[in-house]
Amino acid sequence: MSQVNLMAVAAKGGITPRMPIGIVRCEPVWELKPYVLSDYLLWWVLDGVGQAWVEGREFPLGPGTCLLLPPGSALTALHDPKRRLRVFHMHADFLDGRGRLLSPASLTLPTVPVIVNDLATFEPLARQIVEGHTAHTEAGNLKRDLALRLALLQIHDSAQFHPARTAGTSLAAALLAVRENPGGGWTVTELARRAGLSVSQTARRINELTGLSPSAFVIRARIERARQLMEESSMSLKQIAESLGYTDVYFFHRQFKSVAGVTPGQWRLQRASVKT
Repeated sequence: MSQVNLMAVAAKGGITPRMPIGIVRCEPVWELKPYVLSDYLLWWVLDGVGQAWVEGREFPLGPGTCLLLPPGSALTALHDPKRRLRVFHMHADFLDGRGRLLSPASLTLPTVPVIVNDLATFEPLARQIVEGHTAHTEAGNLKRDLALRLALLQIHDSAQFHPARTAGTSLAAALLAVRENPGGGWTVTELARRAGLSVSQTARRINELTGLSPSAFVIRARIERARQLMEESSMSLKQIAESLGYTDVYFFHRQFKSVAGVTPGQWRLQRASVKT
């Protein structure tokens, strides 16, 4: 069997996911003791910092670090309990274009670690993979497989250019933190501190990445979370507003309408009518 690379697998080959698959925030006392793999492992750090060892090589873990390891590899890892790792993980078999299982001898993988700086794209792909897989439907499987191919292509491209961890990576991680906890007291000063940039650089880079000012980005993250909570929970609008950092529920209503075009109550009624 001829040698195959990651791009060929993403383009013409196949990926058979193996359990477990998920995104986890590692526990404070978490530590991965020497772990010998029986299949391929995709292990992508979305947040946090740590250290890993693969076949005797030591390297740091941080947002954007990707490990794609073949069967037989030994992985050891630990993290900083105060900056716990959040990781996408998935075991898989890789197939060539004719559906044949690819052994480590026939699949050329990029040298670990690969650093993917575009976390704003990468994390949504990881979520699509998990959500598609857990749906247990034909549509879900298709969503999973398409997202997985795109993620593998992103890893392949990043490996070709050997990007280093940059301020852009830190800023992307800061923006992800806003999306995870939009009710926090986010300021451009705090985002700048996390990104290791000046306030003016941070504002400019956020606008380049998202098309929004830092404050508008935070507001949008809060409103997106509010819509999710109205869709999925039984929380009152007052409870949602308070959980997202609003001390004035009427101010929440005004910001919601500025983003969504309707008030929270109108939006909830529209969603209810769609479902009936």
